[in-house]
Amino acid sequence: MADEEKMVILEEENRRLKEDNDKLLEIVVQMRVTLNRLVLRYVTEDC
Repeated sequence: MADEEKMVILEEENRRLKEDNDKLLEIVVQMRVTLNRLVLRYVTEDC
């Protein structure tokens, strides 16, 4: 396998990893929003 082919494969893998990372970051943000809502609801109901 030529160096150029390896580079193309690595660049494609890097692109996929970046996409996965972006998706995971979106999930973390959504989870944080959900957690904040739950905490707020729990605190307001507890008082």
